[in-house]
Amino acid sequence: MPETNYSANLLSQSQPEAVKLSFRNLMEPLLVLFNKAAGLVLKNREFYIAYSIPGGVYGFFKDHAVGREELEEISVRIKQMIQGKEGFHHEVLPAEKILRYFEANHRTDIIHLLKSKRQGEEFEGLRLAHLNGYGELLFNHVRENYELLENFRLQQFNKGFFLIADPVFFERVMPERAEKSKFFLGIEETEETMKHLGIASFAELNEVIKQGNLPEFIKLSEAWQARRITQVADEILSHPSGTRLIFLAGPTSSGKTTAANRLAIELKVMKKKVLILSLDNFYLPHSAIPDDPATGMKNFELISALDLDLFRRNIHDLLNGKAVFLPKYHFDGQGATPAKQPTQISSDTYIIVEGIHGLNPALWQDMMDVESYRLYVSALSTLNIHDHLPLSTSDHRLIRRMVRDHLFRGYGFNETIRRWPDIMQNEYQSIFPFQESAHTIFNTALIYEPAVFAHYTPSIVHADSAENEQIREEVKRLNRILSLLIPIDPKDIPPTSILREFIGGSSFQYS
Repeated sequence: MPETNYSANLLSQSQPEAVKLSFRNLMEPLLVLFNKAAGLVLKNREFYIAYSIPGGVYGFFKDHAVGREELEEISVRIKQMIQGKEGFHHEVLPAEKILRYFEANHRTDIIHLLKSKRQGEEFEGLRLAHLNGYGELLFNHVRENYELLENFRLQQFNKGFFLIADPVFFERVMPERAEKSKFFLGIEETEETMKHLGIASFAELNEVIKQGNLPEFIKLSEAWQARRITQVADEILSHPSGTRLIFLAGPTSSGKTTAANRLAIELKVMKKKVLILSLDNFYLPHSAIPDDPATGMKNFELISALDLDLFRRNIHDLLNGKAVFLPKYHFDGQGATPAKQPTQISSDTYIIVEGIHGLNPALWQDMMDVESYRLYVSALSTLNIHDHLPLSTSDHRLIRRMVRDHLFRGYGFNETIRRWPDIMQNEYQSIFPFQESAHTIFNTALIYEPAVFAHYTPSIVHADSAENEQIREEVKRLNRILSLLIPIDPKDIPPTSILREFIGGSSFQYS
């Protein structure tokens, strides 16, 4: 089957209609269709979309274990609406009218959300998308692509369901038995912890902030994440192979560098020596890096942008006790230069290899005789905007990257968003499909961090400065989402936090 490319050229000036192919523009109309179909089949049964999954979302009905026959009937209703091309009604309304609509439809989650920031506050550009009274609160106009929507799948999982907009991608990433997925083990552990702490939505986060409980909640969130990284270190040291080679991989803006540094500290506490190698130092000169045919920009997201032969030689030599002049990448386009001093490790030194392609077999295909421990890190957000709309992992990482690029990499949101389609395309092809090959998954998302970004984005991201209409609409959408949160001043965030990798003030050094 052909590979799905949700976001290729999504925001390119040359292909404005490609926005129809974005995953968000498949999932959001599908959620509206599901809302209506579920309301017709299971009257007065509330449902909750818990979190995003590869290609879709996981949800459940409150106080009701939904059965296969019920899901099949809901699926039939959705198919009928798609085949009939039932038209969506889109309205841009002030908060007061949005509130009246959802009060009439008994959506306490959205009422709580809009009232949780400040009573009577206005929000620019909120969208109501509805089908004859079955509506959802969204943040940009949704374009219904009925041909692509026909590929959806609705299936039972545990006591709830998967609503899948892209079955091809779901099947490519997830194991045949989804209940054994490391992805689900990781994200469900996070969700259960956050529920225990009392925060699962934007509205609940706002209430914690308003009540003055944020400093303690930040400490609890950070402590939970620290405990998890300690568990990972324990797993590495107890691994049957006794491996000293650790591959730490994940998509862009997942916090890989801080995760690698914190893991190194844990191993050192356990009396081990550690060497961290960043794959970024193995980039080829710019002249050897492929251009993206659509944008004309160098595509740094491809594994072919790395000097793989040099990487493999360095790893083999290090593990064999040889002195190695490791490369150091410079952002001058000329590629890496060897370090002036050699690096040589002892037999009790652990090597952490950090980079987006750490789980890609093409990286270590000639090293299969070397045992390794593989760790996948990603920002798997379990925070919901409202009961039917999770904050997507992709949006979470895009916001992280926009802030970091502006503060530390010398370019603004236009370039970040221009590059995002290349990044996403490569992740779907070369990163996500390997996540289940990891020994474990480490979730770097901190439940409070979207409110921290709400503190930064007003001064960084301005729609009036967007260089084309597609970028302008994307910026407006992200700003609308973050405007629903009470901004958090970062003063209480510890210097070892993964969040510091994106906002500054970290006690770790980043090259």
